Amino acid sequence: MTRPTPASTVSSPTAARPAVPRAARRRALGAALAASISGLMFGWDAMALNVVKNALAFHTGASTGLLGFAVAFGVLSAVLGAFVAGRLSDRVGRRVIMVIAAILFIVSSVGTAFVGGSLAMFLFWRLFSGMAMGAAMTIAPAYVSETSPASMRGMLVSLRQFMLIIGLFVCGLLGDAMLGAAPAPDGDAPLSTSHLGILGLDLEVWQWAFLSVAIGGAIYLIASLMTPESPRFLIARGRLDEARAVLVRTVGEQGVDQRVEEIGRSLGEHGGGGFRSLLTPSGSNLQRIVWVGIGLAALQQLVGINAIFYYATTIFSTIGFDEQDALQQTLVLTAVKIAAIIVGMLLVDRVGRRPLLLWGSIAMFTALVVTAIVMLTAPQVAQDGGGLAPDLASNPIRGVLALVALCLYVFAYAGTWGPIMWVLIGEMFPNRLRGAATSVAGGVEWASNFAVTLTFPVLAAWSIGATYALYAAVALVSIVFVLKFVPETKNLELEQMDQLATSRS
Repeated sequence: MTRPTPASTVSSPTAARPAVPRAARRRALGAALAASISGLMFGWDAMALNVVKNALAFHTGASTGLLGFAVAFGVLSAVLGAFVAGRLSDRVGRRVIMVIAAILFIVSSVGTAFVGGSLAMFLFWRLFSGMAMGAAMTIAPAYVSETSPASMRGMLVSLRQFMLIIGLFVCGLLGDAMLGAAPAPDGDAPLSTSHLGILGLDLEVWQWAFLSVAIGGAIYLIASLMTPESPRFLIARGRLDEARAVLVRTVGEQGVDQRVEEIGRSLGEHGGGGFRSLLTPSGSNLQRIVWVGIGLAALQQLVGINAIFYYATTIFSTIGFDEQDALQQTLVLTAVKIAAIIVGMLLVDRVGRRPLLLWGSIAMFTALVVTAIVMLTAPQVAQDGGGLAPDLASNPIRGVLALVALCLYVFAYAGTWGPIMWVLIGEMFPNRLRGAATSVAGGVEWASNFAVTLTFPVLAAWSIGATYALYAAVALVSIVFVLKFVPETKNLELEQMDQLATSRS
């Protein structure tokens, strides 16, 4: 691998593009919003899982370990969904994958709502809902990139991350509202097993939670059916008139014929897609740009974002919040994330991808180092379940410092690596291999997510301070990775990515 090629050194295939008409920008925004509902579905599904946990334990009698696996099984199946979706979309279309994912959301959510006390049936339906999640979340960046003007592509791809943050918060409130409306259950049954009568149906709260996910799936399905197909896919299939119509709608009428020619040339010059297209000409290794995508996907999760959220409650508790103040804690973190993603969306097409990623890596590294030092130098106290944990409550300054570091970390991640990794995954691969390369990168992202989720409890039981230091080391690696390998794609047309991928300067 070599130093990345700056955007300024990649020659434009044509003269400067004409300004995109306002109507076309609105239509591109509409298409991006439809694809970004996948982020909302992530939050909706997370809410249902949060509600069902105790009910599943009550009805099945499964052990804590088995229940943890059952809940996390969706992440594993998301790896499969992500791996299949991109490549399959080269054959059937990006929009068709969105439609299939929406149908899987609907069917699997309804099926899960009626599993009764069968953990096996819960796993069966989680297989399909996880595949839907992996497919929908992975195909969205590619679809939005291919239907957006270059000048606003970064912002539109980032919409999915914005929807994800909003979805997690709003759907979390929906779950709390359903639990709040439920009457007290009998005996020692959890609140999620209480019955609610709605629309003539008397079901338990957790069942209503999953049925609400099906409503979200229906919204996603309708939105997907109303959006146009990717013009790159249409041209690859020889449907040139349809592709021209989509381009006119989303980027404007001027220069459409020339753009169709450029897309066709980028698709045809180097052969078709498929996983073999990801290999070097010798067939001995993956192409450099594919390795960059894999590195971005892995680092986005290995900096420990999910693990940080798991431990956030402990940090909050040291400065006066107790376990009953979960909503206030969520509000604080949600406000930080929303502010960060808005800043990122406003800057990504102005400042560029690489500068924001670099700033994010440096800020995360700093925050993680501070947190690790705080945790490692704090007095250690015994825990009820065994092991030691840092006692931040004995020194409020330590608690405040850890909280500030946590907010800095969340802000840096949510405004940079969270959305911009997907921006790059959706746009930096050449047209001929975008579907297959997106599959590989998306699968790596979900697999890394699962790895962090699986290993954090073990690492935290060993030493939470050392765990944060480990994530800081990953953030340090991400700084070097961005500087050495990540290309700048700001304002480049997708047809210019061939030059970006093959350049060695």
